[in-house]
Amino acid sequence: MRLGLSLFVSMQVEMMTMRLGKGWRHLRTSIKYKWILLLMAMTLIPLFILGLVSYSITKNAIDKKVTDSSKQLIRQTGENIDIRFSGYKDMLMQVITNTEVMSLLDKLQQRDESIVEHLTLTTKLAYFTAVSPEFKSISFITDAQYIKGIFRWEDLEAHQADFYERTMAERNAYVWFPTRLGQYSDTADNHEELVFSLSKQVFNIHDGRQMGMVVVLDIREEMLSDILNKNTESELSTESFVIDQNGMILSHADKSMLMTPMNLYFQNDTGAAIQDGVKEGSFVAKYKGREVMVNYLQLKSNDWKVVHIIERSSLYKDSNQVIKVIAMIMILCVLFSIITAYAMASSVSKPLKVMVKAMKQVHLGNLATRIRMNEDRIDEIGSLEYHFNDMVGRIEELVEAVYVEQNNKRIAEVKALEAQINPHFLYNTLDAIKWTALFQKANNTAEMARLLSRLLHISIGKGSDTVLVHEELEHVECYMGIQNLRTTTPIEVNYEIEDKVKMYRTPKVILQPIVENAVLHGFADQPQGAVITIRCRQEGKHLLFEIIDNGLGFEDEVNFGNLEEDDLPKGAFFLGVGLSNVEERIKLICGQEYGLTINSKPGKGTVVVITLPILE
Repeated sequence: MRLGLSLFVSMQVEMMTMRLGKGWRHLRTSIKYKWILLLMAMTLIPLFILGLVSYSITKNAIDKKVTDSSKQLIRQTGENIDIRFSGYKDMLMQVITNTEVMSLLDKLQQRDESIVEHLTLTTKLAYFTAVSPEFKSISFITDAQYIKGIFRWEDLEAHQADFYERTMAERNAYVWFPTRLGQYSDTADNHEELVFSLSKQVFNIHDGRQMGMVVVLDIREEMLSDILNKNTESELSTESFVIDQNGMILSHADKSMLMTPMNLYFQNDTGAAIQDGVKEGSFVAKYKGREVMVNYLQLKSNDWKVVHIIERSSLYKDSNQVIKVIAMIMILCVLFSIITAYAMASSVSKPLKVMVKAMKQVHLGNLATRIRMNEDRIDEIGSLEYHFNDMVGRIEELVEAVYVEQNNKRIAEVKALEAQINPHFLYNTLDAIKWTALFQKANNTAEMARLLSRLLHISIGKGSDTVLVHEELEHVECYMGIQNLRTTTPIEVNYEIEDKVKMYRTPKVILQPIVENAVLHGFADQPQGAVITIRCRQEGKHLLFEIIDNGLGFEDEVNFGNLEEDDLPKGAFFLGVGLSNVEERIKLICGQEYGLTINSKPGKGTVVVITLPILE
């Protein structure tokens, strides 16, 4: 008895320990860690928002400032180039308005030669080109004649017609030709040099008539590169270049990019935005795989454009420093939050740990365990400690009371056990009756004793609430065997059972009460032709029993919930206790969705359907 009582107390204490342990884990999560997360969130979220806003404002300010600075820079660059180009035009005009030069050209044009050289003309032109080192050469071209100025063109055939036809088509206007790799020769050597050209139609200065001649001034590309490089000297990663109206690069620090399409270096044909006819603009694009800010400006001298590119990542070095500072502050705030939250949570977790330790002692059976309370603590923890001590004290008192009560009950139980009939004694007695009946030639009596013994054996079972389907059917067979031995008009019982369901399990003694009701009441006034059919089959996840009789029947609609004898339909007075008991046991064992369904009509018989789950 003390062992059973000790087990009961141990289970109760264990449940209390589990609850308190779960409560401790819950408090540990909800207090310590949630406080840490809360303080971290309260610290980090404002800092994150502040950093994001600061970065955004700084970035926008830098973008605007750099854009304005780039526009100012590119305007200055364009102005410097326009000044140079204007000087080239003036110098070219001086050449074609010089009396001596024009006189020499008029004479040389009269020669019947395709290529003409004259030392006096070369000397005179050298006077004009000597004033500026960026001038490479001056040449004169007609439709059939080339008059050498400073250097001779070795690639004359490739350019003579183009220069002449385009310049003559523009009449009195200046014509600019893009950068090319010019091939030159003189008395010393042959060489190549990157140049771009300015040309103009030549008129007679005396009478204004056309001479059918154009003058071409070749200018070193290095002049443009020098201007562009001076205007891109900064800490930022920048590039500047000049393009013509077709998007070809005319001047760039990287000489491998000269005379190539600008769109080759932009993604998604972004470079086309520069060629859309707008003289000045700014946009963000992908250039050589990098995100850049692009500013461009068309020159006043011609339709060429200066393009200035700034890599955006180089713009935000200062703002990135701001982000780093904010990140360091956030880390310090996280550490402060963790330390503060840990200190706050420890003031709660330490007394809980003491309580868990005391609860373990109670679990081990030491009901004298008490928590040393802090009288100055009047918060929830102090209240919990007080109620813990009170609870353990009450349990100790309850254990003692239960022990005394159980000791008294033990004596009564022993006496009750002594009065119980041993099932084996009942089986042996029935077996003795059976053999005695056989010796006395009372075969029916012997068979009834055998069937009753088997029926009781199946009913008592092995302490389980369920039996195999074939055992439940055998139980019915034993019952009907006894009933048919008692009467002169036996009742026919037909079994329609699927083979696969015979080894399923079913709550025991659920068929016999239904069959018994049919025998005692359904066939009360029908001694002849009584038939009961029992079917069992599987439908999906359900096991169905059908007990069908051709007895008297009764009015339908039977509710097993609160069945009183006065409420029973006529002919159904037998359904009260027996079937309600079957219904209740099925729901207790299998669940509320399972049970009995009864369909009956007066004079037509009754069908009882039992719905069960599949129990293997």
